[in-house]
Amino acid sequence: MTKLKSWTNPNITPEDKELLEEMEKKAAELRKRPPVTKEDFPNLDKFMEPALFPVDNEKKKKEAEEEVNALNQAIRGAVLGAAIGDAMGYPVEFITSIDEIKRRFGPSGIKGFVQFWERDGRRFAPYSDDTQMAEVVLKNMIWHKTYITSLEETMERIAKGFVEWADNPQGGHRAPGMACLEGCEALRRGVHWSKAGRPDAGGCGSVMRAYPFGLAFSNEPAEAKRWAVEHSRMTHGDPIALAACAAMAVGIAQVVQKKDLDIHVLEGMVDAASHYSEKTAQMIERAVREAKTGVEPQITLSRFRGFAAHEAIAAAVYVFVRHPDDPRVAILEAANTIGDSDSIATLVGALTGARNGFASLPENWVAELERSAILQGMGKELYRAIATEEENNY
Repeated sequence: MTKLKSWTNPNITPEDKELLEEMEKKAAELRKRPPVTKEDFPNLDKFMEPALFPVDNEKKKKEAEEEVNALNQAIRGAVLGAAIGDAMGYPVEFITSIDEIKRRFGPSGIKGFVQFWERDGRRFAPYSDDTQMAEVVLKNMIWHKTYITSLEETMERIAKGFVEWADNPQGGHRAPGMACLEGCEALRRGVHWSKAGRPDAGGCGSVMRAYPFGLAFSNEPAEAKRWAVEHSRMTHGDPIALAACAAMAVGIAQVVQKKDLDIHVLEGMVDAASHYSEKTAQMIERAVREAKTGVEPQITLSRFRGFAAHEAIAAAVYVFVRHPDDPRVAILEAANTIGDSDSIATLVGALTGARNGFASLPENWVAELERSAILQGMGKELYRAIATEEENNY
């Protein structure tokens, strides 16, 4: 701001000269004041032009970097957490008593990976068909986010991937469920993907691979629910399977967005399930209630054994509520169960991994996991595809 010089004009009146001198004094006072910030006008933000206020670019840059890192961490945490849970519970699946688990693995049960294979000079902890099929979904959600394809086109690609998995699964067959195999056989015969799964197939085979939809549509929980439910129809058409997929996808989406555990995550999961199966919604509510009131795991997890879809999601929610901020403890508790241990631990690993991030997973578990580097790469690719889509939309 320059000083007012108009009073040097010989034609100006004394009154004008006095007014201009007063204005100059006020201008000088204003120049001494600190810059105006948004904090000075907290209630007028939306009415003011942004250019009126100085922008703290460093602060905004730091906030953006933190947000980017959080999403990257959540996606990789879910992908690796799910696979770790799967591999951890894989050796325990089908063991029918806690006493037998303790007899085989010690008084505390499994405390880390106990099953290792060696191939191509590398020793690793193998995962089951749960992660094999989840990889198919994950790859095609990366493809969808990269090329912005329709639901129909993406589901057709997933269906093709499932058929290829049934014929020649990466790493060999890992005791796949009958409903998954039957659905793949129907797809091979040319049955439309939306009708390939039996309407009474209610096992946990589809919910175990539903978490990638929550990652891909973390900003759109309704879309996460819709895509997860539609994908279930390829192999599992029973309402309890649809409900479990809906709940899992919505739960993951809300967790990635750092939503409140009780208000958004858990209530959102119950609400999502209720659109397809009230029985499943009620089972999730019961699991939450028992976790919060201190019902012991051997009681709740003996009732929710996880072979059926609604039991699997309820068991996972029970463990998640007990240990939301400790993936290690949560995965071990889920793995040391007498039911479908690998599927329950897969769901728990995805939820706690998404909530706490990749860095929260034990480093030795990440290192020992089968195809760990490839899974990490897939997580990074999904993050990049999502970030690029959001940047283009912006």
